[in-house]
Amino acid sequence: MTSFSAPAPALSAIKIDITPIPTTSPVLPTKTLATPINSIHTHIIAQSFADRIFITVTQLNKFGCLYQATTSASPSALDHDPVEASGSDLPPPLASTSVSKLVGSEPSPAYTALYQLYVAQIASIVKRGAGGDARPIIVSLALKPSEGKGSAEGDWDDEGDLLLLTSEDERTRFIAVMEAVQKCRVW
Repeated sequence: MTSFSAPAPALSAIKIDITPIPTTSPVLPTKTLATPINSIHTHIIAQSFADRIFITVTQLNKFGCLYQATTSASPSALDHDPVEASGSDLPPPLASTSVSKLVGSEPSPAYTALYQLYVAQIASIVKRGAGGDARPIIVSLALKPSEGKGSAEGDWDDEGDLLLLTSEDERTRFIAVMEAVQKCRVW
């Protein structure tokens, strides 16, 4: 038979204060968008933490490679009007962006440069929209590999890299992903 004793007097004197969070303000600002891009279901999630911004872009329903981008832009770079210069709504990537891989691996070697381009462009979008916000941006990328391009390990060469980076399908996907990220603004 098990017996229980009364709690020690010191423990019963602990006072716990509970501060309710107003239901009108989100605990963690989050925006989500699901859209087909090149006929592939793509899910974008943007979350704003106190010390960083987290953006997930997935076509595989999982986290892929995690990158961190830090950008220290001069005010003149943020004042630049990208529409005048390129005819696009995307801001130009900032030269001061530093991209580092935190964990994960790309589907093939050709995707290394492509993923870094995605991260640098997302960092530019966030920095331009957030002004003086110095928080680093964490980006998770899990993009579906292009059909028939480097599916087996070692199938890639310099020509395969160039074809991936310059293909019209990849350009379309890149622009569509960036437009979706702009719609998920939490910064």
